[in-house]
Amino acid sequence: MRIAVALWLSAAACAEPSVIVAPSPGAQDPVSKPEPPPAPPALTELLRLPKALREVSGITALDGERLLCVQDEVGALFTVSLVANAVRSEPFGPKGDYEGLARVGTTPWVLRSDGVLLELASVPEGWQVARTVRLPERFTDWEGLCWDEAGARLLVMPKDRVGDDKELRDQRPVFAVDPVRAELVVEPVLVLRRKALIAAAAAGGHALPTRTTDKGRERVELELACSELCVVPGKRELLVLSAVDHLLLRVDFEGRLLAVRHLDPEVLPQPEGMTYLPDGRLVVASEGRGGRGRLVVASLP
Repeated sequence: MRIAVALWLSAAACAEPSVIVAPSPGAQDPVSKPEPPPAPPALTELLRLPKALREVSGITALDGERLLCVQDEVGALFTVSLVANAVRSEPFGPKGDYEGLARVGTTPWVLRSDGVLLELASVPEGWQVARTVRLPERFTDWEGLCWDEAGARLLVMPKDRVGDDKELRDQRPVFAVDPVRAELVVEPVLVLRRKALIAAAAAGGHALPTRTTDKGRERVELELACSELCVVPGKRELLVLSAVDHLLLRVDFEGRLLAVRHLDPEVLPQPEGMTYLPDGRLVVASEGRGGRGRLVVASLP
C-alpha cells in the first residue's frame, strides 16, 4: 500500500540528489554559509513492504523502477517493484545475518554481519556464492556496503568500535575491496573521527543529537554506528547512515563534514539501507519495528 507523506527538505539538499530527511535545525551549507530558507514541502512516497521484508537491510537500485534487497535473516535476494508494489525472491544461501548489498555491473555482493563479503553468481535456481572476502576480524559487526564507481571499488564500513584505546574507539574506518581480484585493501581508504566530526558540526552550526546528564548538562550524543553508506552520484562524497543516531552525515573523502540531516523516527523507525535511483532520488529502507518494513522515496521538486 502506498502512502504519500510530506517531509521538509532543505534547499541545499534539493539542489543535488534529494535526501529524504528533515533538515537539521540551524543547519548550514557545506561551505560554511547559511542555507536558504527551506523549500516548500516535497512530496515523498512511503511504500510498505511485504512481511518477508519486515527486516529489510541492504538495498541497491536495478533501474528507475526496481530495487534489489536483502533482509537480515534469509539468504535470498528480493526484487521489489516501486511501481507495481510486487516482490520476487531468489535464494542464494542459508539463513544468516545479511546486512549490506551492492551491485557491480550485474553482479550482486552481499555483506554478512560477521565480516564476510559474498560475491554472487546467477544459477538456474537463483543465485549461489561464487567468491568470498574476509574483512578485518578485529571488527565483529559489519553493515555498511556500497559500490564506488569512480574508484572501481567496493566500500565497506563496520558498525562496531574496537578496543579500549580511546583514540581507536574514536575512529570509524572505511575499507575498500577490489571486486576483480576479490581482495581487501588492508589499510582504510578513509578514517572518520567522531570527536572531529562533533567539533566540525559545532563550528558549522549543524545540530547533533544531545542528552541531558545527571548533573543537568546538555551533552552531544553521537554514536556514529554505520548502518549503511553510499557514494553521492557525481561527487567524491559519502553519505553515512547511523540508525542509532537517526542521522545522515555527508562527508568528503578527506573526512571533512559537509552536512548533517536528521531522519524522522516516525517515518523511518530503524533505517538500515539506502540507494540512489538513476534520476537522483534517494531511497531509504527501514525495518518495521513490529510492523512491515518500509521504503521512502524522495520526489524531485
